[in-house]
Amino acid sequence: MRKTRQPGLDLLRCLALLGVVTFHSFLYNGYYYQPQTGAAMAAAGSVRWLSVTCVGLFCMITGYFRGEKPLGPGFFRGLWPVLLGYCLAAAVSIPVRHFLFGDVQSLAAWTVRFFSFSGVYYGWYVGMYLCLILLSPLLNLALAAAKTRKELAWLILGVLAVTALPRVTPLPLFPEQFRPLYPAAYYLLGAVVAREKPRVPWWAGVLSALAAAVFLGTMTTLSTDGNLDRAWTLEFGDFWIVLMVVSLFVGLYRLELPRLSRVLAWAAGGCYGGYLLSHLLDGWVYARFPQWHSPKKYPALFLCVTLPVFLVSLLLGKGLDTLTRRLLGRGTAA
Repeated sequence: MRKTRQPGLDLLRCLALLGVVTFHSFLYNGYYYQPQTGAAMAAAGSVRWLSVTCVGLFCMITGYFRGEKPLGPGFFRGLWPVLLGYCLAAAVSIPVRHFLFGDVQSLAAWTVRFFSFSGVYYGWYVGMYLCLILLSPLLNLALAAAKTRKELAWLILGVLAVTALPRVTPLPLFPEQFRPLYPAAYYLLGAVVAREKPRVPWWAGVLSALAAAVFLGTMTTLSTDGNLDRAWTLEFGDFWIVLMVVSLFVGLYRLELPRLSRVLAWAAGGCYGGYLLSHLLDGWVYARFPQWHSPKKYPALFLCVTLPVFLVSLLLGKGLDTLTRRLLGRGTAA
């Protein structure tokens, strides 16, 4: 595993956390209850679709660092800080949700939630990450078997065909049985970037992602009569989301950013914990600003609420990371 810090990847981690916080803001700002019409709603939809890149970015970073990691005694060691971080976050989250947020459950119910990785509201990612790491030796073997670029291309295209293409259009093109395997697709894509080291100007990657986001935001409003339930829907691993994720990743992963490298390295350590703890802020902050729960007010809501939630989540996550490192004597691996 690479030991030196890479500022571009630290930046991607921070952008992924910002994507998490932004994506979840739409759960609380009234977006899903608004008529999907007008330029303001199309713009809001574009921002929402861009924020969906968060999970894919985290998975690509995982593949980037672990795609060539040899299978040995320390291969799964990185799971301990991830699991401990979840346990610590759940120890905070469960009492807050039970006593302050009104999510009253029996002890048995909370026990089941804890062990099913839902002791933290967004804890599903922990279970997914755990399974991805357990499957990663198989993925690494497939990568090692692809000796040439042609073989590597066939491997990636095959995986993307069954995970990303079923909903490339509003009309399904492929069966959907294997769509949930999208974390493996992102893992392989991250490993391929580490192996091939593509050189894409940062502006080209960013503009490509923005163009896809605007396309999706526009299509969301055009594909419905105003009811979001009838709009063209996509999930984390679908083609257009993959396009945005890969565009951002290949455009930004090589950035040096010498003036920001130390800040980014420090902040990147709080992204995992920030992800787990951000709901403690989401759960009540947005309810304080009901007057901004309309598309034309979303820019003000983003600047005055979403960005502060991101920064506070990052600080809380950094505290969780520090505690985890002290308890284990090493850093986190997510």
